[in-house]
Amino acid sequence: MNSTTNKEKWWINLIFLFVGIISLFTGFFIGNELLDGGLLVMLLPLPICSVLLHLVIKYYGTEKYSFTFVFVTLAASIIIFLIGYIVPLGAFFLLLILFAIGSIIFKNDRHKKFALTAFTISFATIFLIFGATFALAGYNHNNSAEISADLLQTAPDEFFVLTEQDLDEYPAIRYAITNQSTTINNDEDMRTTNFLREKGSYNVKYGDRYYRIFFVTA
Repeated sequence: MNSTTNKEKWWINLIFLFVGIISLFTGFFIGNELLDGGLLVMLLPLPICSVLLHLVIKYYGTEKYSFTFVFVTLAASIIIFLIGYIVPLGAFFLLLILFAIGSIIFKNDRHKKFALTAFTISFATIFLIFGATFALAGYNHNNSAEISADLLQTAPDEFFVLTEQDLDEYPAIRYAITNQSTTINNDEDMRTTNFLREKGSYNVKYGDRYYRIFFVTA
């Protein structure tokens, strides 16, 4: 790498970070436009990042990095991603471990160490955002419940009549009746459950129809 000051090195590392961010959102945008979702959409940012990273390294590095670098980084990133796929932040931490090992192996080769640093920063950004997104989704899932309302064909033995005031105060029940089911957070779940218990029944009448209210905790 060219002789640079510490300030310039920070800017270069920041560029590598932006490469990861740009690759991630570009891949998601293209994937959502051209594909139906799934694993391919999640993998699409990896080849984009590999190409962009190659161009940035060629610009800032003194050594001539061949285009083979793209295939090496792509293969490595896919393997790391798939290994860490079962653990939300697994790929991120695995990448950091490999970076630590690589830094020891290439401590006297500044060109390879520069490429390794660039690879780690860019792909760690992707894996970290992936992992954080999955972890947040899992947290929200574990702290949510589903409320549903099944339309009954006959009037049950026990029920109570829902008023508009009840539905305004407990909108989850309104959503369930209108849309058959809806997801609510645990606080709303508990509040609505307590309301039904106080009324003494999970069977309700709204208008001329009868419904059975169900709760499914994630």
